[in-house]
Amino acid sequence: MKVKILIAALFCMSSSNLMTSQTIQVIYEIQPKMQINTGDLDKSLVDLIMKESKTKSMLCYKNGESIFKPLKNENENSSGGINIQISVSEDVTYKNHSTNREIAYKDFFGKGFLIEDELKKDEWEITDSTKDIQGYTCIKAISKDGEKEKTAWFCPNLPIKDGPLYTGLDGLVLEMISDNLAVVATEISTDADCLIAAPDKGKKISRDEFDKMVEKRMKAMQQSSGSGGDMVIKITR
Repeated sequence: MKVKILIAALFCMSSSNLMTSQTIQVIYEIQPKMQINTGDLDKSLVDLIMKESKTKSMLCYKNGESIFKPLKNENENSSGGINIQISVSEDVTYKNHSTNREIAYKDFFGKGFLIEDELKKDEWEITDSTKDIQGYTCIKAISKDGEKEKTAWFCPNLPIKDGPLYTGLDGLVLEMISDNLAVVATEISTDADCLIAAPDKGKKISRDEFDKMVEKRMKAMQQSSGSGGDMVIKITR
């Protein structure tokens, strides 16, 4: 019995080492949660805006490094003589799990900023709930920060502590829901080849300085127009 247990343990360890040494590429679909002041807009147009606001980003992981970046920067759609153009930020996040460091490029109102920080994980409550995402069994985890709550679905069979955000969960996150975003994996490949490199352009700034700058700008926008965010929606007829 002891021999069988030892063999099983060695198999699990070798499987984990094999997984973390190979490349994994995941395509995520991102749906922002928006509050749209419909006014005199038709419901069909609002539905179209919600549909076209979806974007895709790619996570690529290899040998303890990963890159998370958008696949396309702009969506455009025309319907009934109305053109909808939705532009989103071009943020890129590089993680090095060996050094426990993260380097992020943030685009904020046309200006680029470079933020280097340590990888920080939230406190998670692991639940008994499971569901299938792209053929992988995932476990539900919940993180609370005051009134804010995040839900993550992670896959222990993909033993990588990564995802759209760094979580520290014991498995790759294939779905995450927060107060402003819903992110879900739509494609998973374990034999893809992609370039992983840390961003190096933009003004260097601390995380705290960047957060304060964003908060100040958002408050100013809310006071002037009653709304704010990093997504711009243009509707032309």
